[in-house]
Amino acid sequence: MRFSVKADRRAVRWAVRLGSRAAQLLGVVIGVVIVTFLLVHLVPGDPARTILGTRATPQSLAALRHEMGIDRPLPQQFTRFVGRLLHGNLGDSLVEGGRPVSDIILPHLGVTFAVIGCSMLFATLLGIPLGLWAALSRIRAVDTGVRVSTIVMLSMPPFFVGLLLLLVVSLKAGLAPAGGWGDSWPENARYVWLPGLALAVYLIPVVARAVRQSALETAREHFVEAATARGLPRRAITFRHILPNSVLPVITLLGFNIGALIGGAVVIEAVFALPGIGTDLVGAVATRDYPVVEGIALLTAIVVVVVNLLTDLIYALVDPRIVDDR
Repeated sequence: MRFSVKADRRAVRWAVRLGSRAAQLLGVVIGVVIVTFLLVHLVPGDPARTILGTRATPQSLAALRHEMGIDRPLPQQFTRFVGRLLHGNLGDSLVEGGRPVSDIILPHLGVTFAVIGCSMLFATLLGIPLGLWAALSRIRAVDTGVRVSTIVMLSMPPFFVGLLLLLVVSLKAGLAPAGGWGDSWPENARYVWLPGLALAVYLIPVVARAVRQSALETAREHFVEAATARGLPRRAITFRHILPNSVLPVITLLGFNIGALIGGAVVIEAVFALPGIGTDLVGAVATRDYPVVEGIALLTAIVVVVVNLLTDLIYALVDPRIVDDR
């Protein structure tokens, strides 16, 4: 009976936590919808003039604006926009002959997510060992070198890292294609690993710093001191006690940095000529294709919200104490 009551209380805490987080993130999505719509429509430019050119007559421009619906007051355009969203319709492109926005964006989402996933893999495989090495090494120069290296990596902008890797690894060494995208997997692995590494240069030092700090704090815990006093080998202490507790912050870091990774992927896709949503976004902004910009912003916001929610739940599963303490 006692176990049942305890399990029921934990289930209630889980439900409350999930409902609270879902409500917060729903508010974020609504805010993103409003802000994106306003910002896109306040940007100077005219899609009708972009389509018809500078020699278009005022009559033809007015007719096209009316056909697109962009001559209506902003409240009416916003109501129409929200109505389409509620029916799962992102609208039609103003520039690409009325092509559905979903047909433009969805095929390219996989490219962007592949780059982001690859960068997360590199950040995990390189950042965790780097942070542990800096925290547990008995050589002071190692810790100093790691910290200086992370500062250097954090100070390097993504486009510079991408261009540097493109010149050295691809053009000079010939270890990866200079750009583009393949037709299928696993062929695309040849194209994605270098952009993923370029994007990971931002995330590796973040992960390494978090793991280093967590490992230093864990190494001072009483259970680690007790294991050392019992004569356990240093390697066993590291992998059994320090490592599992040090990687917990990585779960949160990877989830909460998804927005920054999507923003960085836009730059990386331009450097490596990848057909991702970043390329679609740049083209849509240049042509003032409002529905495409709004669709990309909305989809990326939903991705960020879902990933943050999953991150919160995964962290709670890995460390149930954060639920039990509430």
